[in-house]
Amino acid sequence: MKMKKLLLLPALLLTLSVGNVACSYHNDDNPNEYPDPQPEPEPEPEPGPDINQKYLEAAYTSNCFMVKPGQSVDIPILKAFAMWNLYAEWLGETDLMGLTPEPVLLWQDLPGLITNVGLIPGQQAEEGSIAVSTADKVGNAVIGIRIGGAIRWSWHVWVTRYDPDAELVAYGKIYTWDNNGDGVVDYTFMDRNLGATIDKAIIENTAADSLAACGLMYQWGRKDPFPGDHDFRRSNSTDYNYFESKPIYDTSGTLLTEGSATGGTGIRSVKTDTDLTRTGLAKSILEPMTVLLGAEGYSDWYCSSKPAEIKKCDTLWCGTRGKTPFDPCPEGWRVPANKNDKFIWNGLENATTDYSALGVFPYAGFRYRAGGGCLKNSGFGASIWSGTPPTGIGNAYELSIYISPSEKRPIIKSDVSCRSDGQSIRCVKDA
Repeated sequence: MKMKKLLLLPALLLTLSVGNVACSYHNDDNPNEYPDPQPEPEPEPEPGPDINQKYLEAAYTSNCFMVKPGQSVDIPILKAFAMWNLYAEWLGETDLMGLTPEPVLLWQDLPGLITNVGLIPGQQAEEGSIAVSTADKVGNAVIGIRIGGAIRWSWHVWVTRYDPDAELVAYGKIYTWDNNGDGVVDYTFMDRNLGATIDKAIIENTAADSLAACGLMYQWGRKDPFPGDHDFRRSNSTDYNYFESKPIYDTSGTLLTEGSATGGTGIRSVKTDTDLTRTGLAKSILEPMTVLLGAEGYSDWYCSSKPAEIKKCDTLWCGTRGKTPFDPCPEGWRVPANKNDKFIWNGLENATTDYSALGVFPYAGFRYRAGGGCLKNSGFGASIWSGTPPTGIGNAYELSIYISPSEKRPIIKSDVSCRSDGQSIRCVKDA
């Protein structure tokens, strides 16, 4: 994706002192002439910060923070300022400098999961941080920063005891995978979906544990999660009115109801072309609780005909330098991409809720773009995003696992799905 280039202006100017005038000294008895004494040279100014470099570094910081129950995390807000500068061409020319940032809890999936959200006192606006404190519970929350009356960025807080980076992995496992059979490890996977609320070292094969292992759902290329199904429906039928996702709550513990474009206080499903004043990318940032459905004729939430014609962006999750500014995984992890000219999960032959060479793949189902964002297939199938898109507009590769009605067993395959669909993510170690 093309970024706006910023010009670095010099902050300091050298000045000459004119307060003292130096004179030449002449002595007719002395043939020597003494030149004017030279003033001490002005020290070179300290180099100012390279704004481009500072913002670029901030842009690549993570959008998800893993924190243990009962502990706190500080979230730097510089990324919000960086993204609205670097991506101004797509987000709109907006000057955020001088405006007061306001942190806000957008939602939590357990009442009282987040006990405090506030700016750390004494810090300058764009250099500030949000302090987030959690209760002794596991769950998920989304924290936003409001500047100038609008949400300018948001972060997922994953409250979990799982620590995949520990020398001895805590409360779970990690799995390695060789996708081309050459004996070289190509991926190191987490043992659970992003946002899973399982709180045990081993994910057992029970309905409750599998539901807790389902995690959250993401539209391809977006950083913000959406809650999945509240129960296993165990059907692949499409109910266009079925929006019974896992409950989410506001800061006071009030239930946020889910609905369509005109209903609900929580997650909403809206067609991208409903508002033609902003690009799809801008809407995805300004509206982190809105499922964006592709405009008529498109299956990609990113596409737009106005205010600027945008067909697609294939690098939202897979850039030339690896992990991208929109990647939803925690620091050190990323959405997996194809390697060796082969599919990520090439060679995976067994995958069910109770067994797989890569851990448990719960039947979380997905959010269906063609069904208006309704929930579908929970207890019946699993869809896990790949970061690699195929050629064409509106699709992305996925790992598809579903129960065959005829054979009564899981069918595992590489498939393509609409980028407006909401699916699970299984993060891999970022190389």
